[in-house]
Amino acid sequence: MVAELKALERKASGTRQMNKLRGAGKLPAVVYGAGKPGLSLTVEQHDFHKVLIAGERVVILKIDGLEDKQALIKDLQYDALGEHVLHVDFNELRAGQTVVVMVPLAVKGVAKGIAEGGVVNVQVHEIEVECQPVAIPDRITVDVSGLSLNSQLHVSEVTFPEGVTPITGANTVLVTCEPPRVEEAPAPAAEGATEPEVIGEKKPEPGEEGAEPAEKKPEKKEKEDKK
Repeated sequence: MVAELKALERKASGTRQMNKLRGAGKLPAVVYGAGKPGLSLTVEQHDFHKVLIAGERVVILKIDGLEDKQALIKDLQYDALGEHVLHVDFNELRAGQTVVVMVPLAVKGVAKGIAEGGVVNVQVHEIEVECQPVAIPDRITVDVSGLSLNSQLHVSEVTFPEGVTPITGANTVLVTCEPPRVEEAPAPAAEGATEPEVIGEKKPEPGEEGAEPAEKKPEKKEKEDKK
């Protein structure tokens, strides 16, 4: 059953007015329809949060004074910390219209390749599908128990619910079972290698600890005066 969400038509605009609405527990929203200008709305933050937590993608907007609209939650705008929704965009759906949405991928089972020392890696976390709004699945679950070492699971090998068609390419790799990665140890330094000279480092003066012995200059032989 599609969730219902009460809404009011909104006339106010501008950052200050939007902040006032949010402070009063309202969430600014816009619903877009094909060939129609966007309709500005407000919905209750608390009610929308419950819809979001439930994982709903499609809602029926019960707009006061206007006819109900079935709409897809299309885009969400969050605050800088990514914690609170600031604005939501809806797309109005026509009767019989299908939608294209991203559905989370869930993995179940223990790959047999793990017994051979393999590691399971999920390569794709969402699959794009097309279906009727009422048929949008919460998740697409794949069984990886048949994965052996050095094998892959592709979209073409997944059984989708009735009425759900994958848009993600059939050859897309979803899950792999591979040997664990071994990081190579750094090569040992060559014997006798010297540390790089630090530019700007003050060298110790002759006679100081750590200083190299001063180079001896050849003594000049005095020429005998044969005069």
